[in-house]
Amino acid sequence: MTQQIALVTGASSGIGRATAELLARNGYYVFAVARRMYRLEQIRSDHIEPIQLDVMDEEGIHRTIRHIISTKGRIDLLVNNAAFCQLGAVECVSMEIAHRQFEVNVFGYARFMQAVLPHMREQKSGCIVNIVSILSRISVPGFGWYSASKYAIEALTDAVRGEVMDFGIDVVLIAPGLIKTEFVPNQLRTLKAVVHPPAYEKLLAGVRNLLADEPKAPGPEIIAKAVVDAVKASTRPVRHALPLDSKMAIAARWLMGGRLFAWAVRLQMKFSRP
Repeated sequence: MTQQIALVTGASSGIGRATAELLARNGYYVFAVARRMYRLEQIRSDHIEPIQLDVMDEEGIHRTIRHIISTKGRIDLLVNNAAFCQLGAVECVSMEIAHRQFEVNVFGYARFMQAVLPHMREQKSGCIVNIVSILSRISVPGFGWYSASKYAIEALTDAVRGEVMDFGIDVVLIAPGLIKTEFVPNQLRTLKAVVHPPAYEKLLAGVRNLLADEPKAPGPEIIAKAVVDAVKASTRPVRHALPLDSKMAIAARWLMGGRLFAWAVRLQMKFSRP
């Protein structure tokens, strides 16, 4: 049987790294992409080939795909995972940083999809897994720009799914909730760099309250397993949210409606009602 070839972005840590390693253990040859080559070297093996690349480097992306096709002859799976998040009030996060979140989280995903789809169409098979977030369905105070970028990927992914299904290509969304990785500590550090007026003190405290349970959250392996289960399934899922509290939050948003759910979120963040 032909060995399956996978490309995983954001593979130097967290969900991307766990996914690359689990795919390799399941027989895939994995091209692991990230900016931090020294971290990628830690997972190099006979089944994992590291590639240093920034997802905003369009020429570098096409060069990488050409390398994969010239050395392996095919590409069966793309896992879009690389992400950038800057927390803060919409009023206070600079437009430069807002643009960067869209460049990485939306256009980064789109660049890779545009690069791999011609080859998947030609071979009449393939799968794209876009890692989004529970915040791509539920936008909460302090996460506005990040949520907006993830909402955009949901819309783009749904469109692409319909465009390519006749070519034997599946497109899957996986929406993690709170996962124990480097991501949350990094978010909290970058939050300090955004200047907020005193009026937003409650917001900043609320953001920290929402993220306080991160040390007790499941590790990235739960998302890696979801990716592998999805691509191995006879009928691949359209969208999968996990862990359980993510599923419950999405259901609650639907059941409660926008106004009541917004109140519940503020309560969890320990805001007083205005």
